[in-house]
Amino acid sequence: MKRYLPFILIAAVAVITAVAGTLFYHAKSEEARQAAAAEVLQIAPGTKPGAAPPHLRGDRRAPVTIEEFADFQCPPCGLLAGMLHQLEEEYRGRLRIVFRHFPLDGHKHARLAAVSAEAAGQQGKFWEMHDLIYQHRTTWSTADDARPLFTQYAESLGLDMARFRADLDNPALIARVDADQERGHSVNVSSTPTVFLNNQPVPPASFSPPALRTLIDAALAAPSPTP
Repeated sequence: MKRYLPFILIAAVAVITAVAGTLFYHAKSEEARQAAAAEVLQIAPGTKPGAAPPHLRGDRRAPVTIEEFADFQCPPCGLLAGMLHQLEEEYRGRLRIVFRHFPLDGHKHARLAAVSAEAAGQQGKFWEMHDLIYQHRTTWSTADDARPLFTQYAESLGLDMARFRADLDNPALIARVDADQERGHSVNVSSTPTVFLNNQPVPPASFSPPALRTLIDAALAAPSPTP
């Protein structure tokens, strides 16, 4: 046994070093994510920040930000989501889309849908689940129990299903949904979809690709604010 003791000690030190390194890496990664989140939006005084980091499509350094408050069970939200994705691709590098949860009380499965997207996000698949939930909205929104359907969508994405099922009841993910909704209330959101472009409200009459392009182009042409 004594002859193997040095090797055991070396192995133990290696394991401890690896664990410490992993913890340090995750701490720095979380710090970097929080810093990146702070750059996404200029939060107006007196308003809530929402979940951090927020869900973002596009370059986080893009000069134009569209912040969308949406309910997965809301039909117009699904239509708008497709438009915004198309516009983000058209304006690649110049436009970023921030998604905020705002499940409405009258929609039976909207909150579970939001948490399901968050649970997928824990495994790097938020936007894929976001798109699937909207794609199948007419199916799960009329189901008595939508949980098996969201689980089915997660399986189709190749997620770790034990982790996904556990995350559907994860208080931290429920808190992310609540944080987005609190931000919505703080900026006077009362219905979905509600959209802000560079923190300025976009009227529902402009929820079409041509009208949104006009607003984006105007924002891109506007002079940068002086420091």
